[in-house]
Amino acid sequence: MRPTVMMPWLVALVLLGLGLGGCNRQDTPQGAYRLFHDKVRKGELREAWAVLSKPTQDALAERARAVSEASGGTEKPEPLALFFANVPPPPDVTEVSLVREEGDKATVLVRSPGSSHEVQMVREPSGWKVDLSASLQP
Repeated sequence: MRPTVMMPWLVALVLLGLGLGGCNRQDTPQGAYRLFHDKVRKGELREAWAVLSKPTQDALAERARAVSEASGGTEKPEPLALFFANVPPPPDVTEVSLVREEGDKATVLVRSPGSSHEVQMVREPSGWKVDLSASLQP
């Protein structure tokens, strides 16, 4: 059985409301989320990748390795390319608000026309990051 590269609904959910753009700061969970959104919208995928948490990056790297092995090496183990492949630009959102912050973990609520969802954030030494690691568990 071939490993799943990235669940399309998860990518859509993450990109559905990736922030309001314009803020380049990672000193708040909301600012980091907006930065990620802005980078994805601009197609600056390496910079967007840098706003993903280390556990998220590690999980995606492991998936990329599994895909490469399953393909007999025809697919290169490039997690950034696999994560952002065939992803439409995220829609605008109307609000990104802090739901809770406890130590180095936070939850933001992202609202867009017709929907809202929560996104987990973690604080790392370089600032707040989008954390999808729980969503990436098999």
